[in-house]
Amino acid sequence: MGNRKINIQCQKCGYEWHTTSRLKKVSCPSCSQKTSNTTLRSLVKQFVRHSRAIIGLEAAIVLIAFVIIAAAFSFMVVNQGLFATERGKTVIQEGLTQSSTPLTVDGTTFVRTAPEGRMVNVLMVPLKAFGVKYVNLGRNQTVVTLRIGQKAWANSYLGVLYVGYNATGNYNATINTYDPTGAEFDDFVGFQRATQTISGEPCNTYVNETYSTGYVRGLVTGTVLAIANSNGDEALDSGEKGYFIVTLADEDVALARDEINIEIRLEKSATLSLEIVIPASMPEDSYIPV
Repeated sequence: MGNRKINIQCQKCGYEWHTTSRLKKVSCPSCSQKTSNTTLRSLVKQFVRHSRAIIGLEAAIVLIAFVIIAAAFSFMVVNQGLFATERGKTVIQEGLTQSSTPLTVDGTTFVRTAPEGRMVNVLMVPLKAFGVKYVNLGRNQTVVTLRIGQKAWANSYLGVLYVGYNATGNYNATINTYDPTGAEFDDFVGFQRATQTISGEPCNTYVNETYSTGYVRGLVTGTVLAIANSNGDEALDSGEKGYFIVTLADEDVALARDEINIEIRLEKSATLSLEIVIPASMPEDSYIPV
């Protein structure tokens, strides 16, 4: 038999030998007795073992595929969740910005009675930036709605007030900011459109005249912003002080007991609404708090 492994035994005489026959019964070399070929069962068992291994490998491949797909879907879900969270945060911030105003009244509002009678032709409203670094108050970003008695203006805002005239009444282009420190309100309640240019473009701002010295040739109905300690731009910074100056033409003056409504509409924020009632009795040619 050499080195061949014994794989069958005679059931009659007990003789053992090696066979490669595929027949169900084989003859014993010793006694010629027909004996069942047990090698077939071994082959079947080997085949079954191989089949199980193949099935296990297929199952592992399918499991790995499911894991990869699940990981891909998990990444997509997590990514969508992060995007939704970030988007929700942005929407909340936008909502808070649009539901609140960064401007607040900072002090007492004054009105000026006209010299010739008990009527009001100038209003001074102190403002400051609140909760933000700055508030853009350029003419293109701000709308000031004004109502006096039965009259109303959709937008009376004329822009930021800059110093533009020296003591002789001549325009001074070297001075481009306004500092009302130590000045009276009468020194800057008059204003007219600036004629200077920046980079070849006309200034979209107004310059002051003086109410008390005769430079103003009749007030016009409009609103400007004077900024104390200004850095020269059209924004009201948190460290600056602003004054909304409302002047009224002779035909638009507010009489006693008139109601004045001012709405300051800024870009991407809520409206700041002010309501002022002119007193029934007031001195002539003076500023009074309201």
